[in-house]
Amino acid sequence: MARPASGNKEQDIRVATVAEVAAVGSTSVSVNKIAKRAGVSVGTIYRFYETKDDLLFAVYLAVKTDIHNAIMGATNAQQGTKDKIRAMWFGLVEYAIKSPQDFLFVEMLAPEARVNSRDTRALDEMRNEILQQIEDGITNGTLVKAGTRSIELMLAAPAISLAKRASLMGVVPDEDQLNEVFSLVWASISNR
Repeated sequence: MARPASGNKEQDIRVATVAEVAAVGSTSVSVNKIAKRAGVSVGTIYRFYETKDDLLFAVYLAVKTDIHNAIMGATNAQQGTKDKIRAMWFGLVEYAIKSPQDFLFVEMLAPEARVNSRDTRALDEMRNEILQQIEDGITNGTLVKAGTRSIELMLAAPAISLAKRASLMGVVPDEDQLNEVFSLVWASISNR
């Protein structure tokens, strides 16, 4: 049974798309099931999006933007490189804890989104903004002289792993564990 629409059909479609992909995966998702979950007609979805791929990419980009804004927004009150990178790292984990389905949706669609999208400029801009923070840290001597993408990987892998665990298993890491993991990561990338 379809739930009553909230009045914001695009938001209802976004929420339903995230929930459906998180439930069945991106390859098994259907517009019919998304429409039912959103409480809208299939025609309403096609009024906003030409194809299922357009729908998936639009929702992916919207959620990815929310995650990016949470990550970068955490740096606003920070001054030094370590504090900025720490804020970004914790911002990612905290987003996943607060919005587990959104996080899983992005993780599930990440490989497909870049390949299947016609326009990845927004994704590239977000990634470049994060890479710039790392590059600044290398340039000012806070981070080791290494490839920017290698440092990004060292930072992202543990944060994503903790976030996935929180999202999939509902196991929220405690503050001590998060601080310990970040300290270990920081020791591997900082120019002590």
